[in-house]
Amino acid sequence: MFLCQTPSVFRSEEWKSRFHNVRLKKRRFGRQTHDLLPGPGPEISMKILFIQNRILFPTNTGGRIRTLNVLRYLSQWHDVTYLCNLEAGEEPHCDAMREIGVQLETVPWRSPALGEWKFYFGLALNMFSRLPFNVAKDNNPALRARAEQLASQENYDLIVCDFCQMVPIARGLPCRGRLLFQHNVEAQIFRRYIETASNWIRRLVMYLQWKKMVRFEKESGQYFDAVIAVSDQDREQFERDYGWKHVRMIDTAVDIDFFQPSAEASPNQVAFVGSMDWLPNQEGVEWFVKQVWPIIRQAHLDAEFKIVGRNPSRQVEALTSEAGVKVLGTVPDVRPYLDQASVVVTPLLVGGGTRIKIFEAMAMEKAVVSTSIGAEGLKVDDQKHILLADSVTDFANAVNRLLGSREEREQLGKTARELVCREFAAESVARQFDAVCQKALVR
Repeated sequence: MFLCQTPSVFRSEEWKSRFHNVRLKKRRFGRQTHDLLPGPGPEISMKILFIQNRILFPTNTGGRIRTLNVLRYLSQWHDVTYLCNLEAGEEPHCDAMREIGVQLETVPWRSPALGEWKFYFGLALNMFSRLPFNVAKDNNPALRARAEQLASQENYDLIVCDFCQMVPIARGLPCRGRLLFQHNVEAQIFRRYIETASNWIRRLVMYLQWKKMVRFEKESGQYFDAVIAVSDQDREQFERDYGWKHVRMIDTAVDIDFFQPSAEASPNQVAFVGSMDWLPNQEGVEWFVKQVWPIIRQAHLDAEFKIVGRNPSRQVEALTSEAGVKVLGTVPDVRPYLDQASVVVTPLLVGGGTRIKIFEAMAMEKAVVSTSIGAEGLKVDDQKHILLADSVTDFANAVNRLLGSREEREQLGKTARELVCREFAAESVARQFDAVCQKALVR
């Protein structure tokens, strides 16, 4: 319930294939040779310490994908050290991180998983802490010690803190500039949990966490020279609620070469792609299956709904009892499942930031139906790039309408891909990110 990252489903093998498909040049920085991706780099190269909670592989959350789409360019233009916690079993993915051109620094860590007694024990103890639980649970003293050691030795120009959860690790480190990459308005997610909570205990827990996150998030942003938001809505909320005057918005990066239209869709196939250990996805899929799906099946008796995403909960797995519903869990590559889908749905009731999975489906010319919250923050037009629907009846009617019209599906998918290619190509977004990095040094 406290994993506030926007999800998708990939593995590192897919990303390795992406790098090999790019023409590379060579450029030399201080201690190592980097592969330079197409296009000239910035005039000023920097020494950057990039701090994240976890390694970016497997690329199975939206936050990881968004960061990786930027970092794989940033590491070619600058000298980047990537510092993170490393959990048991993640060691095989370290080589994939190094392949993108960063110097990797890791510290062993074990974060309690949702459902473990240590998770709930830590949540109970968190009642006496000023830190929100999803900050405190990964506040690794050894990671902070390594960050201090690196900062004292390397003389970094810029420190990038990826998500505010890493602020306790980054605070006070010596450098010329500091940048916070904030993928969501974290407090907003808890506020929406309060609004949708099914019982008073859950509502109370979410209320207490919301209060802590509002205070923590507001204080955190003031420590940085620049803050990056991923949507205009998030930027406006940071400015309005926290009084931040140094927020810049960048678009969400999409690998348009990797996500391309290919095979023709199977008739009456509907798909959802997203990490199923993220609570908003669980709740959204349950709402869709229990309330929307029966209406769709009445109109299309042979319709199938495939749920693709890592670590489905028992409640999600139980949805297979509904006619036509399949829970596939982790898959090595989501593209075949997107290929097969006539319609891709994003039935989120709670969220923040932007939905990378929507843009990836659009890049494959898929017709997408989403709630307004599911597409919140995206620069898309209803009825032109996507269909938006919030009530049970409206959502079912939108899906049925697309399942019944191949021409409308194809037109919606075509205009959607044109938008993604024009506005959200990864290198263009990486340059937006780099421009904010440069400004953080001179603020």
